[in-house]
Amino acid sequence: MKKVLFVVLTALLSTTAYANNCATYFEQKAFDQAFIACNTEAEQGDKNAQFNLAFMYYNGDGVEENTEKALYWLTQAAEQGVSVAQYGLSRMYEEGEGVEVDKEQALYWLTQAAEAGSVQAQYDLSERFEREKWLTKAAEQGFVVAQYDLGQYGNKEKALYWYTKAEQQGLISAQYGLANIYNYGLGVEVNQEKAVYWYTKAAEQGDGWAQLELAKRYDKGDGVEVNKEKAVYWYTKAAKKGFVKAQYYLAVLNNEGDDVIAELRERLGRKITEPEYGIDQAQYRLAELYDKGDGLEVNKDKTVYWLSNAMKKKLSQTQYRLAKMYDKGDEIEVDKEKALFWYKKAADNGNTNAMLSLGFMYYKGDGIEVNSELAEKYYHQAFIACSTEAEKGDREAQYNLALTYDGQGVDNKEKALYWYTKAAEQGLVNAQYDLALTYNEGYGVGIDKDKALYWLTKAVEQGFDLAENYLGFLYYRGDGVEKNKEKAVYWYTKAAEQGDGWAQLELAHMYEVGEGVEVDKEKALDLYTQAAEQGYFYARLELAYMYDQGDGVEVNKEKAAYWYSQVQDVVEEVAYIEYGLASMYDKGENVVINKEKALYWYTKAAEEGYIPAQLTLAHMYDQGQGVEVDKEKALDLYTQVAERGYFSAQLELAYMYDQGDGVEVNNEIAAYWYSEVKKAVEEELADREYYLARKYALGDEVKVDKRKALYWYTKAAEQGHGDAQYDLALMYDKGDGIAVDKEKALYWYKQAADQGVTEARLD
Repeated sequence: MKKVLFVVLTALLSTTAYANNCATYFEQKAFDQAFIACNTEAEQGDKNAQFNLAFMYYNGDGVEENTEKALYWLTQAAEQGVSVAQYGLSRMYEEGEGVEVDKEQALYWLTQAAEAGSVQAQYDLSERFEREKWLTKAAEQGFVVAQYDLGQYGNKEKALYWYTKAEQQGLISAQYGLANIYNYGLGVEVNQEKAVYWYTKAAEQGDGWAQLELAKRYDKGDGVEVNKEKAVYWYTKAAKKGFVKAQYYLAVLNNEGDDVIAELRERLGRKITEPEYGIDQAQYRLAELYDKGDGLEVNKDKTVYWLSNAMKKKLSQTQYRLAKMYDKGDEIEVDKEKALFWYKKAADNGNTNAMLSLGFMYYKGDGIEVNSELAEKYYHQAFIACSTEAEKGDREAQYNLALTYDGQGVDNKEKALYWYTKAAEQGLVNAQYDLALTYNEGYGVGIDKDKALYWLTKAVEQGFDLAENYLGFLYYRGDGVEKNKEKAVYWYTKAAEQGDGWAQLELAHMYEVGEGVEVDKEKALDLYTQAAEQGYFYARLELAYMYDQGDGVEVNKEKAAYWYSQVQDVVEEVAYIEYGLASMYDKGENVVINKEKALYWYTKAAEEGYIPAQLTLAHMYDQGQGVEVDKEKALDLYTQVAERGYFSAQLELAYMYDQGDGVEVNNEIAAYWYSEVKKAVEEELADREYYLARKYALGDEVKVDKRKALYWYTKAAEQGHGDAQYDLALMYDKGDGIAVDKEKALYWYKQAADQGVTEARLD
């Protein structure tokens, strides 16, 4: 959820008039180069570079993820009037990302963004105060949801204008709104011909309310000639979407059984006019009555009859289930085309889950081309369908409405929380689980570990495997609870026994090394196999390793090759997965640190030419991190990466040949690699040297090496890099890895001060 914010913000930021190095690298997603360029331009006050830099810190692109720095640079851009930065800043204060939750600041920046022209900010602000003013501003910029809201809730005299604007953008609900305007004479003269025209337009595009209205007109001859055939046609369409009135009239026209008609009439007697899946519920109820003899004579034939009819009415649920199977690869191969087909069928029959899934697929481009208009269409359909039912207390609708507010079509975390809570209080386990995640991670609310644990406990009491797995994870990490590996094993086991693949994988790790349990390689092998058979790539790689290395099992190269192929056959970037696994074992991310496995998988990924793995492996051999120092291997790996144009490797080679580090001094080769960097980055060479110096000074992804830090600080400082001059002065002043030299410290402080480094003047 977190990264969605900057995806949306970046889409809103125009770069047409911003074509410098930062923007160029950023648009090309060359984040290593972009970080250097944007950092320089941001320091010089370029507002767009500041926004891009905030993006990179927020997402960890080209630099380690750092929400505090993201907040800093977002603030710099926002203070210069970048509306999209102001909006992003309001969301960070609202949700407490990188900063304490501050509703006052959130509102301030939201208002600034709205006044600067951000349509999303204007729409969000309309939910809080001066509704018509801000809706109008957003609508005037073409924001279709705002146009529709003005048509429905705004000044009736202007309803025609705004509905027309929304309809011109293809919003079906606006067509229904236009029909109502002409039907009831809202700000215009009554015109039944135009009303029928717009009802028909909306009905033909699947609007259930329009279909019901059109059916009634053809049934009664209201504004059109009586046409029972057309009435049946449109009643059928509306009935499939769950409109009880349509189902009732259709049952009458089709001479359905008296029992069904009586049941539906009773529902109508309760003045239910909104969509409600009525016929199937009535039929299930009748089947139950005949089966148990509850007020009726037991009649198994009628039980079967009504149950069969009810199952036919469950078509949309069946279609949704089939779509989901194709979408997720549940017991069948993933087929996004078929998933799309069945989601559409289910959505046409009124299934809100299918509408949400379609919205997600079109928004993310999941197996299909990104289409923001269709994404908005399906999200809006789901929103309309869920709203009424949620207000009536339907917990499924409440949950779907929460999902819609939680970034699937609308972004309103407070309302999402409200509806998650409503559904969770009615015992809906998915809502309880999502509510637990919301409080634990602080998605749109302040982090509240007690509430997270409360709702997670509610979900596990219902045996929900995802909740059991997550509770195991919390005990493993000690997140909101006291760290307890034994309890982690207990909850992982509960989830794994229900077939949760992620729990099987985590549990396998624990049995393999004896965390919270005794070491049991056989059990680990079995669990890895279960997870692997469910398609978990890491589990397949773990099995390949065990069989290849004879780790707890006899060496079996054939099985090792099989499991390795199971990843190769379905993943284009196998090396990326291998690198991820290596990094997990290298850093101990949710596993026990295992340098041997890290080296194995880094090597695998490097052999396939994956540059981050080659570079990491080069550093490991260069500095003896988890392996014995091997300068020859380091040199070979640096060369492979350098020959593909990567500056950091080229600079490492320049250093090795210049200093004779593991190789004979060769000034010609050193000069060659140095010139390759200079030729490629020109004015940014000092930035690149400074970045490398910082890495060695701070131990960022490498072992701390003050000698190398001094070397690269000096290189950058000699080219006039102010920050490098200041850091170099500090090293000489404090004796940080070198002998104290106050004279040199003073020299470099003065140089840095001349470059405008404020701290240098103070020192």
